[in-house]
Amino acid sequence: MEINVDFLVSGCNTQCKHCYVNGGPGPLMRTDDALACIEKLDQIAAFFPNSMSFTLDHEPMNHPEIGMILDAASHTKHITNFHHGMTTGLGLMARGDREAVIQAYLENGYIEFGITLHGVSAHHDEIVNRKGAFEKAVAAARFLSQMGCTVQISLMVNRFFAEDADQISRLIDDVKADDIYFAIPIFTPHANMMRFEPYRATLETFEAILCYLPRWNQNAEEILEKARENSVGMAEKRLESMDLQSLWKEEQDTLYLSLHQDCMLYVGNSGVETQVIGDLRELAPEMVADVIRNLPGNSDYGAFYDIANLPSMANTLEAVKALPRNLVYGDFASILYRAFADLDIPTKLLSKI
Repeated sequence: MEINVDFLVSGCNTQCKHCYVNGGPGPLMRTDDALACIEKLDQIAAFFPNSMSFTLDHEPMNHPEIGMILDAASHTKHITNFHHGMTTGLGLMARGDREAVIQAYLENGYIEFGITLHGVSAHHDEIVNRKGAFEKAVAAARFLSQMGCTVQISLMVNRFFAEDADQISRLIDDVKADDIYFAIPIFTPHANMMRFEPYRATLETFEAILCYLPRWNQNAEEILEKARENSVGMAEKRLESMDLQSLWKEEQDTLYLSLHQDCMLYVGNSGVETQVIGDLRELAPEMVADVIRNLPGNSDYGAFYDIANLPSMANTLEAVKALPRNLVYGDFASILYRAFADLDIPTKLLSKI
């Protein structure tokens, strides 16, 4: 089983409406704590050869000593720093030492960076809850390209794409991104997820942007097929012949943990923590390894709900049918979670190990 620790070294500059983690402004992890936690995680990872990684989050470029932290992160023996490279650009472009910061990334082997676009200008800013965010994201992409980085653009599809598609195309051409990703927002039982629902794309949205997809280096037929497969209407058909509880009994191949800025280690990804392990600075590596060894994977389904709290299939199907049939989600699980939100099904309670 793969094990990943969401390592929160600082807060985020935005509060995206679709964010399934604890985004938004937050404290910085003290530099000495960050270095100590990296060392402790490396010791724990020795018990799980080639299976453990951590991801510096939310917006590590906000941390004044990110260069020192990166150096420690890239010189571990047993654990890998999974560098997703996504940035809002706000923290980076606010730094007077941004060239030195990116140079630190490059020197440690981290060359890929990405920005997420939710449309253009005011539409992007509305979804991320930060005025001027679009301008900074684009400026960051250009700056990263000038620094010799590989620049990726993640297109977070929403209802605005139907009217913004032409401008998005011109922007992509202007930025000259090395890679373009196409993302359909998921839905998890996180308190802020309902904020994105008014912006969620429909099948009509995908049909409206179909002609642009080849220009965005996407396979139009595959994207449209995925949208149809993960629409509410298709979920209805799947549910009619499905054993709901069997999904919760499937073994998951990934275990997510999260490490907060106060050095508290939790089971679950940031935003959906289900158990408290303790203060990583004070925990013995052997003890944490024993805890992890006895944990099930939590990448889907049972990570959020206990089988005993699941609604009946009839109630689930009724809740799904109450949703607009043309809404499109990132996966089938998201549609179930969205239906459960209307049914007010309790999620797992945070508990101590």
